Amino acid sequence: MLKEKAEQVVTELAQKIISSIGPSKLVVGLSGGADSTLVLLIAKKVTELDPRYTALAVHCIHGLDADDPIWFNHCHRLCESVGVEIRTPKLNIVYGNGRSPEEVSRAERYRALLDNLDEHSVLLLGHQADDQIESFLLALKRGSGPYGLSGMRFMVRDDRGTLIRPLLELHKSEIIDIIESLGFSHVFDISNTYMKFERNFIRLKVLPLLRERFHGIDKSIIRSSKLCAYEHDLAMRYAREAYERAFDRDRLRLDISKLEISDEPLMLSVLRLFLYEKLIMTPEYNAVLDALNLCRISPDQNTVIPLEDGYEVRRFRNFLYIVRPSVCNAHGQYELEAGQKLRIDDYIYSLEACDDGFACDRVILDFDYSGAMKLHPEKRAHSREVKKLFTEYSVPAWERNSICLVRAKDSDKVIGFGYLFITREGAFEGVSFQRYRLKIERA
Repeated sequence: MLKEKAEQVVTELAQKIISSIGPSKLVVGLSGGADSTLVLLIAKKVTELDPRYTALAVHCIHGLDADDPIWFNHCHRLCESVGVEIRTPKLNIVYGNGRSPEEVSRAERYRALLDNLDEHSVLLLGHQADDQIESFLLALKRGSGPYGLSGMRFMVRDDRGTLIRPLLELHKSEIIDIIESLGFSHVFDISNTYMKFERNFIRLKVLPLLRERFHGIDKSIIRSSKLCAYEHDLAMRYAREAYERAFDRDRLRLDISKLEISDEPLMLSVLRLFLYEKLIMTPEYNAVLDALNLCRISPDQNTVIPLEDGYEVRRFRNFLYIVRPSVCNAHGQYELEAGQKLRIDDYIYSLEACDDGFACDRVILDFDYSGAMKLHPEKRAHSREVKKLFTEYSVPAWERNSICLVRAKDSDKVIGFGYLFITREGAFEGVSFQRYRLKIERA
């Protein structure tokens, strides 16, 4: 390829990014391979065409390969030659419990890249047309539906931020031609030849046979992927309406009673949206099925569905929750004043100003009580046992150890129960002009 043609391709892709987003910090996931090298050059071109954009390269150190220093040094030299800042986070990759090194590495790499984003950043990734084809076949092997088969998009905006993949129309051979025509080299990853990785087996064994037998198979797969994307997007328009009716964003829970559980196609789509609230990667089909089964069984079950990064799906009454197991081994009493924060294990306690709380700015948090103890919420006609109040106020079992009695510092009266309610005594106790409630947050 002529240098002029290569420069034209880089400029056109840079202009496509500029026309898609406003001025931003472009964070490039840089491995040192051909794909990410071209993405870096495109990001640099964007900053040349419009100085309001900036570029940052992030090279993740996996710590699993003896060639890590080679990649590290190459990426530093490359960024120095084009004038782009580089950061090199070290990943903490721990695999096992059914998770492969490939899966864990991918999740940790995404996490490290996303850690370098802010509200004005966009993540640029080097996935290209061959990756699309391989991903389609991998998804087919896993039995994925339209979402898994739909492949990657040029731009995605979700809770992670904005992700752009500018190379999806280019094949690997074209990318290598472009960077070499521009005078740049890349490092070859020897792990791309390891047959123990499913993607490599498809790339090196399956695809060559398909291409030899079926001329134009690449175009057919990409077309099927796009059609699956269209089908998925149409289905999601319907599913999202149902999801928004049932999803409580503040407590990260799904109200099962607002869903038609017998409508399996709709439920699977809704549950996929729910799991995606905390997952970096696409939810596994088995995890979605397990969540659906959890909706169908008795609400008294203690079933736990493990997800990545320590999260779990649990059920309490008619709600599904996404939680991360927490620790609160509090015993006895703790003093707390307005303006202070008290940390106990995984929780932070503070007094939050409000209009309808207790008028005490110094309280005692008391964790020594029994479920048989009776409390009298301010707006109830009668007192009731704590264990029944937990159910009445929909407090899941895994959160109850963080809930404490709130006692007045001077009179020792119980004026509140955690963040749930103030007591009848609490409504009239205290001399402060400002009123408060207890606030409990995860650390």
